[in-house]
Amino acid sequence: MASTIASMIAEKAAEAALINNLKKGKTPEQKRVIDFFYLPEKGGCLNRGSSTYTIEEYQKLVADKCIALNLQARAMAKIGLDESQIQEIPPVCLSAYHFDDDCAVKISNNQAVSNLYSVSFIFFSATQIYTYQYIFDMMSDNSWEYTKDFFYSDVTCFSTSKFVKEKIDISFTKGCFKGTENIKKNNYVVDVLELIVPGTSYSFAKRDSATVEQSIQAAKAMIREKKQSV
Repeated sequence: MASTIASMIAEKAAEAALINNLKKGKTPEQKRVIDFFYLPEKGGCLNRGSSTYTIEEYQKLVADKCIALNLQARAMAKIGLDESQIQEIPPVCLSAYHFDDDCAVKISNNQAVSNLYSVSFIFFSATQIYTYQYIFDMMSDNSWEYTKDFFYSDVTCFSTSKFVKEKIDISFTKGCFKGTENIKKNNYVVDVLELIVPGTSYSFAKRDSATVEQSIQAAKAMIREKKQSV
C-alpha cells in the first residue's frame, strides 16, 4: 500500500512539473489556457485554487481571437486577391478546433475543444480555386499559415469525412490518493473536408452545420460546371 501511494505521489509530482515547465515564458492568458487543459476540475489535488476558464469562457476566448485576426482580409491579402476576382460564388469558410495526435483535448458538457483552432477559406475565381488555412495555438505563440491554388480541371472532388476519436478520462471521487477511481469515455467527433487533386489531397477542419453543407454543395456545383465547360 505504501509503495502504491508513493508511486501515485511521484506521478502527480511529475504532472505538476510538466505543467510548470509548459508555463515557462508564456503570457498570463496562455498560462490559464494550460491550466484549463491540464489541471483537474476544481477541487482536484493539482488545482490548488487556480483560477482558469470554463469551457464557455474558453470558446469565447477563441472566438475573440478569430475576430481580432480578421482572417478573411488576411487571406485575400496573402493570396493577392480583391473582391472583384472572387465573385463566382461566396467563399467557403470553415472553422473548427483542430485535432491531431499532439494537441491537448478537453471535453465538458459534451463539447470537445483543443488548444489548436483552424480557420480556412476557399475562394472561387473565374479560372481558379484558392485556399487559405490558418491554425493557431492557444497555449503558445505558434501558428501555421498555408495557401494553395488550383485550376478547376485539377480538382478531382471535394470529400467530407467524419470519424470518432476515443478519449478515456480518469478521475477520483475523493482526492487523488484515495477513494474510487472513475473511468469515463469521452469520445468526440472530428469533421474534415478534403480537396482532392491528382496525387494528393488537402484537409480542412470543419464544423458540421447546415450552412457549411450548403456552401460545400455550392462549391461542388461550381467545380462540376467549370470542368464541363473546359
